Amino acid sequence: MSDFFGSFVLVLHSHLPYVLHHDRMDEDWLMEAAAETYIPLLNALYNLVGEGISPKITIGLSPILAEQLRHPHFRNEFKKYCDMKIEYAEHDRSGFAHQDPHMEWLAEMWADFYRGVKKEFQEKFFEDLVGSFRWLQDQGHVEIITCGATHGYFPMLGNDVSIQAQVKMATRSYGEMFGHGPRGIWLPECGYRPAGRWPNPLPHRSWETPQNRKGVDEFLSENDLEFFIVDHHQTMKAAPANLNKSPMETYFLSAAQIPKKPVTVFSRDIELSRQVWEHDVGYPGDSVYLDFHKRHAEGKHRYWKITHAKLDMQYKHKYYPDDAFRQRVQEHAGNYKWRIKEALKNHYDQTGKPTLIMTAFDAELFGHWWFEGPTFLYYLLKWISFDPEIRTETCSQYLDRQPAYDYIHLPESSWGSHYDSSTWNNPQVYWAWDRIYSAEHEIQDLARRYAHLMWDEPFRRIVRQTIRELMMLEASDWEFMITNCSTRDHAERRVVEHHEDFKRLLSMAWRWAAGQGGNISQEEWQFLSAAEWRNGGVFHEPELWWYEKLEVPSPRNGHGTGISD
Repeated sequence: MSDFFGSFVLVLHSHLPYVLHHDRMDEDWLMEAAAETYIPLLNALYNLVGEGISPKITIGLSPILAEQLRHPHFRNEFKKYCDMKIEYAEHDRSGFAHQDPHMEWLAEMWADFYRGVKKEFQEKFFEDLVGSFRWLQDQGHVEIITCGATHGYFPMLGNDVSIQAQVKMATRSYGEMFGHGPRGIWLPECGYRPAGRWPNPLPHRSWETPQNRKGVDEFLSENDLEFFIVDHHQTMKAAPANLNKSPMETYFLSAAQIPKKPVTVFSRDIELSRQVWEHDVGYPGDSVYLDFHKRHAEGKHRYWKITHAKLDMQYKHKYYPDDAFRQRVQEHAGNYKWRIKEALKNHYDQTGKPTLIMTAFDAELFGHWWFEGPTFLYYLLKWISFDPEIRTETCSQYLDRQPAYDYIHLPESSWGSHYDSSTWNNPQVYWAWDRIYSAEHEIQDLARRYAHLMWDEPFRRIVRQTIRELMMLEASDWEFMITNCSTRDHAERRVVEHHEDFKRLLSMAWRWAAGQGGNISQEEWQFLSAAEWRNGGVFHEPELWWYEKLEVPSPRNGHGTGISD
């Protein structure tokens, strides 16, 4: 009888900021991700299930992404997007005709690809991608975890009630979509901060009195969230120093988690993750795979292979799908399966205990950035299922079978550059945080004064849109884009727009609550309607009391007021 060496736990994190009802370029981010990642990923998983194989992977859907995917505007625009891509491909094919037969064939391949994506969206997934993921979870084939409501970077948010609101909105949205609460969460950017004294991180605000802050894990425990994921670089920094922290173990967090049970941490294996994630050394950088960056004309279809990572774009060779799909992607899936098994076997030989290897990636790597990625996952999961000595498990399945044992104290950290908060906290983005911190304090002031007025329908309507604008403002995407000069102009514009809209709505809320509704002009009511339309009604029931006080006060506050000053 074969030994069992352990489990492979794969986590895919899916997220995009809110882009619906913005300009075409913004919306295309979501359309591209749906066509190139979410639908191909669903296809791979459904195909495995159809073959009698249960994939047993963990999929994170950020609440703001899931809200967009189930929105009627997305459903309508996605079909138009597919039609547009088909039209561009057919135009390319006409241009290549009688000049380059292979390029003509590739253009037809793209037309067929988008015809297939549109048909699957309509006929296989019934225009409901979130519902399709739910079916996989309901049948026990995957686990779906949540994230911060709009992917706000928790270590930098200016007060505890803002983290509370991000978590509560996330769990409420998840419950509406999936029929029960989530067990796990992907912390935005894997950003964690322990309990303790929190000085304002902005140098020009260093004069502010440091606050006693709750640890991020406390908010998770209070909302029945049992685990989250970090990079192993983060756990290596954890105390105690004399404990050998291994990515092949899970750990309880040593913290004041009240009143629920301790939260468990999974650590992403560094080397095995680099083998897939890092373009320079990993599989996606192979010469035969489709090049992401070189695109043709207005339709932006891709006709060239990577050829060589350092090669100038003009020298890229034509793409041959058979080389990628029928040969190399299967070689890489087999190699990765072997690497996983060898690592588990070596650990088992040393300890006599079967544990786990966990790798975690942005889901958009598979399909969008690495076109062949969903096929890679299909073969990887299929071939693991054939091996009796290893298996795939979701995070919750593994924890139910093998709970954590040791406790660690995790410092502030992330999976960003230098594994700290510097990507979201640097001079380039201080101005954005100034706006976020001001808005957080202003909504808290309103909540402390008027949270009891949420029974009043006009006030409730104004306040809920005000909260939506704040949550959009808090998205970590804006600081990331600004710091990395990636669509920086877009990110700066979104920060300014959400802050200005927040301020205007907040003014309306104060005046209505003070009995001055007559001072709200017809133009302002029209502005509210336009803001509600633009945000598409996502997060339709945010609560003002989330910002009034902490549901579970920290004992370190001493006064038992529940107020986060």
